[in-house]
Amino acid sequence: MMAATSLPRPNARDFALRISQYKQAQSAAPVEEAPPLVLPDIVEWAAKRFYVEETGRPITLEPVQQAVLQLFFERRDNGRFKWQTGLYSTIKKSGKTTIAALVQQWACETWGRYKQIYHLGNKLEQAKERAFEITRKSIELSPFAHEWDVMATRLTYLPTKSFIKPLPVNAKGEAGANQCLTTWTEFHGYTYEEEERFFDEMQPVPTQWLSFRFVESYAGYEGESNLLQTLWDRALAEGVQLHPDYPIYGHEESGLIAYIDTGVEARRMPWQQGEEGARYYTQQEASERPINFRRLHLNQWVSSQNAFVPMELWDGLAIAPEERQTLLCLPVVIGVDAAVSSDSTAAVAVTMYQDKVIELETRIFLPPKDGKMDYEKTLKPTLQSMFQRYGVVCVAYDMHQLHDFMTQLSKTYTTIPFYAFGQGPERLKADTELLYRINQRRLRHSGNAELRQHIQNADAKEELSGEAIRIVKRAASKKIDGAVALSMGAYQISQIVDASAGETVVYESFHDRLEW
Repeated sequence: MMAATSLPRPNARDFALRISQYKQAQSAAPVEEAPPLVLPDIVEWAAKRFYVEETGRPITLEPVQQAVLQLFFERRDNGRFKWQTGLYSTIKKSGKTTIAALVQQWACETWGRYKQIYHLGNKLEQAKERAFEITRKSIELSPFAHEWDVMATRLTYLPTKSFIKPLPVNAKGEAGANQCLTTWTEFHGYTYEEEERFFDEMQPVPTQWLSFRFVESYAGYEGESNLLQTLWDRALAEGVQLHPDYPIYGHEESGLIAYIDTGVEARRMPWQQGEEGARYYTQQEASERPINFRRLHLNQWVSSQNAFVPMELWDGLAIAPEERQTLLCLPVVIGVDAAVSSDSTAAVAVTMYQDKVIELETRIFLPPKDGKMDYEKTLKPTLQSMFQRYGVVCVAYDMHQLHDFMTQLSKTYTTIPFYAFGQGPERLKADTELLYRINQRRLRHSGNAELRQHIQNADAKEELSGEAIRIVKRAASKKIDGAVALSMGAYQISQIVDASAGETVVYESFHDRLEW
């Protein structure tokens, strides 16, 4: 038997060099392209497979929607998509989110096996409640529901094992995922650096034969919605219009296609036209703030911070002194906003009658120059006077400056609830509700000149993607404490009335509130 001979041990440096040369040769060699996947036309597929809640039947796409979808998902001769990023931007009630839902269901069912599809929102709840929820309902309404595994945060198409998953915008959570499609909702709200980084990291994947990024949004906020602004400007300034009838633009260098429909011309859905449409837009223009109407119903860019209330509207809400006198026996809430120095302190007494908040009295105090506000000499006697003259059922105050003072005062007035009003989400709700009350003329005021000045000094800063506003100063030197105190008081009296099921309490005298 021959003795076994050992093979020569490879030199580590030579081995590494050969591996490197092999990798370079592989990367330089032409890649054999896979045969193009045969996809069903998205419009024809939707007419058979995508069900909508309103009718319980497959969707009927309008001509503009058909044109947009067929151009967005146009394919090259080699089978790949011509475009990699699609921006779908038009006015409210035009089906933006429904189209995003349709796209992700189509991709999950037809783009091949083991595909990953992510629906992105600013928060997980937002992602779950928008296109993801519409897709889930489409599946459940269809006769093909048995082909899907439907879970709270995952929709899996069983024949292909592809899935749709909602995600919050989080650059750390899913960076590097092998996604074939991402859909992005309310894109105007992506304003932070980590969101911009996440958008870059979730771009179409070149190793995926079919890969696309679908963005839907209204117009954004100037100077804030930078991601959206980049796509918008590139499409309009550098792109080429691709359709003779609709504003669809393509920018081949970046792989961007964009449908950007603005103004009254964007009212292309049947329900946006005719008498019904005219009635709807008249109502919306009357009830919405002008900047909201322009952004939502005309798809135009606006500033996120604008005047809180037109002063001609505010001036038209004043009540006569004799009318105010008839309301003095109703339950009263006092809203109090304060500062130790620099800012003013305000106490605003409000009541509620027939779904209208009525401001009865406002007192505003300025701190002495180079000194601090003395609450014992200013705010305390004012509140004591109001306690004697009104049926006060609550004092709502800003706890950041007034906690100690109000805690001590509550020990004397034990029958009156003192409520520390939150300055986060609760203030946001209060400020937003006050704005809607004023716009809908469900607020009246005494004509107090100082309160009027504070209202005039206030801007409305949009938050939560335009769904809420916060009252802020127009300039650092402007005082707005009266407006903030009114906001807290109005919100608190409405909560108390709602809790009592709208029952109006009238006092026989100002002192029988102690028995209430």
